[in-house]
Amino acid sequence: MALSFEPSLLVISVAFAAAIVSTFLGLYNFLIYPLILSPFAKIPAARWHARILPLYSFYIKYTNTENRAVQKLHAKHGPLVLLGPNEVSVNSSDGLKTIYNGDFPKTEWYFNRFSNFGVDNIFTTRSSREHYQRKKLLTQAYSKSTILAAQAIPQTTANVIFNNLFPILQHSADQKTPVDIHPLNYAYSLDSFTAYQLGEDLGTNFVGDSEARNWLLYHFFAPRPYTVFWEVELPKLTNGLLRMGIRLVPEWCERSRVALEKYFIERYDRAAEVISSSSSLMGLNWPTIFAIAKEKYGRFGSRSFMTDAPTPPLGPTFWQLEGTDGRAEKEQKYDHRLQIASDMYDETVAAIETSGIALTFLHYELARNPAIQAQLRAELASLLPSQAVTGVAELKEIFSNVSLKELDSLPLLEAVITETLRLYPPVGGPQARYTPPAPNTSGHGRNGISCTIDGYALPPGTRVQSYACTLHRNENVYPCPEEWIPRRWIDADEDRLIEMRRWFWAFGSGGRMCLGKNFALVSIKLVVAAIYLRYSVELVGADRNGNDKVLEQDEGFSAGPKGNQLWLQFHELRE
Repeated sequence: MALSFEPSLLVISVAFAAAIVSTFLGLYNFLIYPLILSPFAKIPAARWHARILPLYSFYIKYTNTENRAVQKLHAKHGPLVLLGPNEVSVNSSDGLKTIYNGDFPKTEWYFNRFSNFGVDNIFTTRSSREHYQRKKLLTQAYSKSTILAAQAIPQTTANVIFNNLFPILQHSADQKTPVDIHPLNYAYSLDSFTAYQLGEDLGTNFVGDSEARNWLLYHFFAPRPYTVFWEVELPKLTNGLLRMGIRLVPEWCERSRVALEKYFIERYDRAAEVISSSSSLMGLNWPTIFAIAKEKYGRFGSRSFMTDAPTPPLGPTFWQLEGTDGRAEKEQKYDHRLQIASDMYDETVAAIETSGIALTFLHYELARNPAIQAQLRAELASLLPSQAVTGVAELKEIFSNVSLKELDSLPLLEAVITETLRLYPPVGGPQARYTPPAPNTSGHGRNGISCTIDGYALPPGTRVQSYACTLHRNENVYPCPEEWIPRRWIDADEDRLIEMRRWFWAFGSGGRMCLGKNFALVSIKLVVAAIYLRYSVELVGADRNGNDKVLEQDEGFSAGPKGNQLWLQFHELRE
């Protein structure tokens, strides 16, 4: 006779109770807490499901509609908006001060997108302490007093403008054919910077070499639709699928990254050779920024600044393709080679995009506003001698010896650039941070309150971020915020000007404010002054045939014009 066992009532009761508890805990953690009890429950949400799932945040990032979407949300809900279960957008000057002047560490997002050669750089460092230690190595080199006093900058920049850029603009004037100025702006911004960073001999010439320029911009921008979302926002998923043989990011994207890294590190290595063989050499061929970085890093001996990647890079990195087994200093040609290279390349990338984008929209607005163009030209004439300047050679000589302090003091030129950066911030997207641990606690979690922003308490480990494109469109600070009005920066009274500057965020704020800001502004001012003293500029449009006269800014962390073109007709000015 077979024995049969039936579950006892006790076992059934325990199992049932366990199921009830598990269900309740699931409901509590997934619904009750985030929807009702969490500190985030008081913050207006982009969508109701944003409190429990990051779907909305991923959607606006994947579809590249984030900046405008967030702007509309703040217009509707106020200074704080919940974009995901642990992601808060902040749009207030007090919030800026709390987050970006405080000890709020950067998120891993920066490393995933902006690390170079597989290692960290000044921009991607997560802790404020580490960032300070590395940034201070170059702070003096990029200070305003140093930049304005640097005699090499106007000379090397004048060579880029008059030897390489002006022949292209003059051809437009002579042949009455329009020029797509947008790629030239990227190229100019890079060439003018590398001439100072690496010296004139090792500086690039992407303005004068169209084939090289096309190569650069292809490898720089073509991978973006794949890498910016998958590698940056979902690196663990992307890596996991890659190990299973499913590739979300095409292999050619990784090859493009490595090709650029290889191109630039070869220049950095040659700059190191110049320093070693010609330590007494100064002048236009001296790699000013690289030399300072190498000397300052050298003070730390063999100490490494490298940190492990939060997520291993996809595909082969430069140092793997170079034939090394890792990033050990003993495998490098000189101390801190990859750290220096990562910093130098990060500054190069910033020069390409930010200044290039700003120049494109500046030319667009001046071409649309011939009256302001004429007023600017009249102001720029103060840089010229009293006698007439008749040729390019004379103008080049003037700009090679121009006083950068005098150039920097021109009010309308300053206002034109500032207003362009307000309306079209090159870095208009989210600049994410984590709220720090609550006072007297360590780590992240639900316990404790890290900080209070605009009346909302936020727990530790919250991803908080602000957007320049949204801050710059506060109509209470900037009346008619969608209009380009340079004179708002000249005509405002002192109180209004202070308030506008509080909300102006084109270069970030706090200890992590843009390191290259002062060089970028001088570089932009030099080329704008040179062009508008020699040419009047007419808008053709966002395409060569002039079918679209409106130039819209694209979306994303950094964004140029939609369509990536700006066609202008240059007309030589006659006495």
